[in-house]
Amino acid sequence: ASAPLCGIGMFCPPANRYIGKGGDRMLERIASAFWGPFTLLILLGLGGYLTLQTRFFSIRCLPEALRQMCRGKTQKGVGRPSAWMAMSTALGATMGTGNIVGVATAMVAGGPGAILWMQIAALAGMMIKFSEVALAVEYRRLGSGPMGYLKLVSPSGKAKTLPAAFAVCCLSSAVGMGNMTQSNAASQALSSLSVPPVCCAVFFGIFTFMATGRGVGGVMRLSSWIVPVITVGYLALAGAAVWQERAALPLALRTVGEGAFGLRAAAGGAAGYGVRSAVRYGLSRGIFSNEAGMGSSPIAHAEADGKGPVEQGMWGILEVLIDTSLSCTLTALVLLTAGGGVFWQESGLDGAALATACFSTALDSRCGPVVSLFIALFGITSVCGWYAYGRRALEFLCPHCRTVMGVYRLLYAVGAALGAVWGSREIWLLCDFFTGTMLLLNLPGLIVLAPRVCRMVRTWEERRHRR
Repeated sequence: ASAPLCGIGMFCPPANRYIGKGGDRMLERIASAFWGPFTLLILLGLGGYLTLQTRFFSIRCLPEALRQMCRGKTQKGVGRPSAWMAMSTALGATMGTGNIVGVATAMVAGGPGAILWMQIAALAGMMIKFSEVALAVEYRRLGSGPMGYLKLVSPSGKAKTLPAAFAVCCLSSAVGMGNMTQSNAASQALSSLSVPPVCCAVFFGIFTFMATGRGVGGVMRLSSWIVPVITVGYLALAGAAVWQERAALPLALRTVGEGAFGLRAAAGGAAGYGVRSAVRYGLSRGIFSNEAGMGSSPIAHAEADGKGPVEQGMWGILEVLIDTSLSCTLTALVLLTAGGGVFWQESGLDGAALATACFSTALDSRCGPVVSLFIALFGITSVCGWYAYGRRALEFLCPHCRTVMGVYRLLYAVGAALGAVWGSREIWLLCDFFTGTMLLLNLPGLIVLAPRVCRMVRTWEERRHRR
């Protein structure tokens, strides 16, 4: 049995995959249920409801959102990090191996048609991300991110029960997925450059401890410099690869359309299976690649000094746009156009090996190590971003306790170092479990408060029209 494809465990290194026994198998079943079709349908339904109720606000607001990003419009003098820092931190924690390795895995499993369904899912993910970010900013006086707005939907007299449960799961995800699994993925990527895992462990331990020395604010300032550079760098590299193989682009786009709707001539059963696979893997990759609904990104966005919840929510939409609509799509096009559009089928490769080989085929053999370096850099930014999430969760559980925060910082750095040399399947399964629990705890708040989000959008638009 393998880890659930929709969850974080889909990126578990093959060498660490084995058929679990006893508790492992039970944990895998629970994680698979958390990340299964039912959860996916709820997320798509919620995203569809918000999109229709706001009259496709996620698309209509893009010009204003892009203007805010270019001009860096923020409310001055509030003493908070800027909206740019918040989005950089959230994007750094979100973008990672999934944008490169995960896309290759999803395309091989679901076919090229999965790419179109990934874009449809991203549309739903934009409004879900907007919703949780807007709610986090609106109710940040009650707590950071979901730990604030979940108090509004907790049972009477137990306002802290649901937020506290979310904080425990968020903290558990941070000290497992946030440091160990990300440093392990980065270490494996660097192993192709002949970098010993021990050296990676020393680097990750020291870097993590130093980068987190100034707390959440320091992490956000660091992310605001690193994340844009590596994101633009990767997008430029992927764009160059697609341009180099542009002759195969029409074939690639036609293949995507045929695979998405089963238009290619085939037996009825085979065509139906192909469409189902494209829908399944495309939708799951489109929703889960940007962590929409999981409640992690709102923790970073709640720190920002944006003008208001709707304005900050637009930065959440841009986050999904960059992560899924741009990064994942460009990665997919690199895979589909490399070698005249047939390399990905004939190579027999999958995951990181396929992605690296496609870049090398499209550009130059020296581009393979560059892709591995990008995977490692995305792992580093994920480690920093998840430290901030775990720190805010711990502050909610243990407020005003500096000793606990110091111990957390030290243990987090040690975990990052250990992850570089030791990647256990149990850790990946636990990450699937805790991140899935975060999602299920956050969903009630998003569903119950969805009408408030729609009212926020209507009020903002009415105010804007009166100016």
